[in-house]
Amino acid sequence: MSVTPLCPECTTETEPIVVEGEDVFRCPAPGCGRRTYGTDPEDDQDLPSYTETDEDGAVFVFHGTGEVDVEATAELAAQGGPDDEDQDPGPDAPVLAGWEPQVQDVRVKDLAAVLTGAWAWIYGDPEGWRFFTSAEYDADRGDTTVTITYSDGEVVREEPWPQARLVRSGPDAVPTATRPGPAGLVRR
Repeated sequence: MSVTPLCPECTTETEPIVVEGEDVFRCPAPGCGRRTYGTDPEDDQDLPSYTETDEDGAVFVFHGTGEVDVEATAELAAQGGPDDEDQDPGPDAPVLAGWEPQVQDVRVKDLAAVLTGAWAWIYGDPEGWRFFTSAEYDADRGDTTVTITYSDGEVVREEPWPQARLVRSGPDAVPTATRPGPAGLVRR
């Protein structure tokens, strides 16, 4: 009989995994995912960090214990991802398996959370899909509007609450979809 340790966070029984050749345990509880050596919780600080890609294709860096490393994740996003993406991979380059750019419904103020630019269609904007390079919103500063800079250099101030559609994709392809789901990108 094999006994697995309990999760130090939520006391759920863990499951064994191998990380960089080491036997560790991971909590299978939804929303937890804590990793542990299963001996002394203080030893868990030495667990190797790792990355995971979510369903939108965003890459997150985790401390060995399973907590998101916010600084490393932001730095990775600013670099454009885990690979050197400064070179155009070309139209025949393979796409991440199971990932396709998606149209998402968001609030205009949520555009400020996109670090690298994306396509947005703000409801009521007759121009439709436009690529923005930056969006700034900081209600704590007393500014109640979102300042959006589009790729053509136009700067627009929008109210934060109207709905918008968002596609996380580069400026070289334009979304054709108008509802949430696959973006249907076409080259410019």
